Amino acid sequence: MSESIKYTSKNIAEFYSKNRIKWDDFYNSEKVIFENSIVDKNISVLDLGCGCGGLGIALMERFGVEDYTGIDIQTEAVELGKSLRPTANIYVDDIFNLQNENIKSRKFDLVVSLSCIDWNLNFDHTLKSAWDLVKDGGVFISTFRLTNAATVDDIKKSYQYINFEGKFEGEIAPYVVLNVNDLLGKLSYLDPKEIKASGYWGQPSKSAKTIYESLCFAAFAIRKKRLGEETFLKMSLELPLDLFRLNKV
Repeated sequence: MSESIKYTSKNIAEFYSKNRIKWDDFYNSEKVIFENSIVDKNISVLDLGCGCGGLGIALMERFGVEDYTGIDIQTEAVELGKSLRPTANIYVDDIFNLQNENIKSRKFDLVVSLSCIDWNLNFDHTLKSAWDLVKDGGVFISTFRLTNAATVDDIKKSYQYINFEGKFEGEIAPYVVLNVNDLLGKLSYLDPKEIKASGYWGQPSKSAKTIYESLCFAAFAIRKKRLGEETFLKMSLELPLDLFRLNKV
C-alpha cells in the first residue's frame, strides 16, 4: 500500500498548469540552488511530485536540459502536463511503489522534490526513497519549511488546505515544519559530500494553519559522494543567521 497521499482536488493540477512553468516563476532561493548545481545541460533529471512537469519546461528554457523525467501520483496533473508538452516524459507513479521500469532501472544526476517532501508526514522514508535514486556524485534538490523552534509534523497542529486562493476549505495536507538542526541531523545520516542551501524568512501560506507566524523557506542541494571519496562534509548555507539562534518555543 502506498504511503503517498492522493488528493482529489483539481486545484493542484489547475494551478501548476498555469504557474511554475517558466524559469522566472520559481522562487529566488530555488533558482540560486539550481544555478549552483547545474553545470552541464547533458544531465538526467528526475522530478518527484512533478505536477504538470513545469520544472522540465523551466530547466529546458534556462539550461537547455532535455533529459527530464517527472512522476506524480495525480493522474489529472500528468494529463494536463502532457497537453502542455506532448513529448514530456511525465508519468503517473508513486515514489514509494515505483512501477515505471525505465525509472526503477536507473539513477539520475539530479533528483528534485519541490514542495513535496514537506507535504508528507513520513519524512524520513520519503527522503531515503529520493536519495536512493541519485547517482554517485549526483545531487538531490529539495525545499523545506524551517524554524529555530520545535519541529511540527503533526497534521492536527500544522496543516494546509489544498487551494491557492487562501481559503480555509477543502482537503487538507500536512504542513510539515522542521527545526533547522533536526533537518541537518537527518541529512547527515545520508552521508553526503556537500550541502548547499538558500532561504529567507516569510509568512506561512494563507491557506495554512500552523503554530508559527514566520518560517524560513529554504531550498537545499545535497550532493552524494562518489565511490571512494572522503567523508569530510562541505557546507555553504545562505540562510538567515537568527535561524540558528536558540528558541524555546
